[in-house]
Amino acid sequence: MNLNKNNKVIHVFDDDKFIDPAIKLFESVHPGISEYWIIKKQGDVFQYVTSTLVKTFDASDKENFKSFIGRINEIEDSYPIVFLHALDQTKQNIVLELSQKIIKVWFIWGYDLYGNWPLLKNTIFEKNTKSYIYQAKKPKIKNKLIFSNSSFWLFKNLRLFKYLLPSKIINILDVNFNTVFYKAAAKIDIVVPVIFEEFKIIKKIGLKAIYAPFAYGSIEGLLGNKISNNVLGKSNILVGNSADPSNNHLDIFLKLSQINLGNKKVYVPLSYGGSQDYIEFIIRKGKELLGSNFIPLTDFITLQEYNEILLSCGVIVFNHVRQQGVGNIVTMGYFGARIFVNSKSPVYKSFKDSGIKIFDFKSLKEIDLVSLDKKEYEINKEKLFNLYSEEAAKKKIAKLFDIAWEVKNKKKLN
Repeated sequence: MNLNKNNKVIHVFDDDKFIDPAIKLFESVHPGISEYWIIKKQGDVFQYVTSTLVKTFDASDKENFKSFIGRINEIEDSYPIVFLHALDQTKQNIVLELSQKIIKVWFIWGYDLYGNWPLLKNTIFEKNTKSYIYQAKKPKIKNKLIFSNSSFWLFKNLRLFKYLLPSKIINILDVNFNTVFYKAAAKIDIVVPVIFEEFKIIKKIGLKAIYAPFAYGSIEGLLGNKISNNVLGKSNILVGNSADPSNNHLDIFLKLSQINLGNKKVYVPLSYGGSQDYIEFIIRKGKELLGSNFIPLTDFITLQEYNEILLSCGVIVFNHVRQQGVGNIVTMGYFGARIFVNSKSPVYKSFKDSGIKIFDFKSLKEIDLVSLDKKEYEINKEKLFNLYSEEAAKKKIAKLFDIAWEVKNKKKLN
């Protein structure tokens, strides 16, 4: 592993379908100044990444991990910038081992924020999905008290109450809030959320990091030769983007079961994310509530086959409370689909604020199960292109690097 001292940016990724287009965008704006490292066990083959620019290291191998960290820390005098794409457990450990001089940038993917921060974990499920998840085991009153904004406020201000609170209470607060995730997140200099609304969540956690923009792809990259297509007049419905319970599938099925769907097909992607028990439960409830309209997608299909399904859907229903499935929302919004999302989701407010036609899932009625009209379609197409075109994506990257250099220079001065 030869980390060149002249390199300004070191990326740390996992093997994922978003990595190749991201590398292509980074290189188009600032070619040759980045190193791209994929965390991969020795002997494993790539499932998604094909870029010839990537290097790998095995974070599960203690010596390999130590060597990787050591080589970055060796160049601390040049204040290198490390881009951490999703702050999962491995990258949390990386952050904690890096020198204070190194600029750390966290690209929020969603699961890494909502899955790690205790005040968010239990807020992402709607009523019926929550009933399935907890079933006979309802959250204890004690846990509700511990994982509350009031308790977190106490934790952040422990120095004021150190001699007033019993040691047992102090220990409980410390164990539940002063986690590896919190310690790592507190060391982050810049956060890069998928949508700006998520930055407000970061501020509520009390992190000092500043905001920078980015997009993992562009409309031209996402749509390719399908860019001139649309779904105007198409009758089918897409529900959710994975088998993760955060899709709140059951709450959607119950809503749709009260509507005359006619011969509309309700496609539900279930080929990844979520346990087998949950997938089987959702398939059973889908058949029970939606009958022959319900079409579960349980097997991996080719991109061409998936695109054909998407192009038959004039309506998409995403009931996530957390940020999720933004790529699908952008794609289908550009095609003219009528998009229903959970109004609690930061996606809803961000898109609304941008003037994009997006609708609250709770308002869904039979009359709404049609694509956008031509005028609404043109509005969404223009606004989404302005936000997510290749040119817009490159401008975000340029801004991101400008902010990173600024933070780097400030650290040098201090």
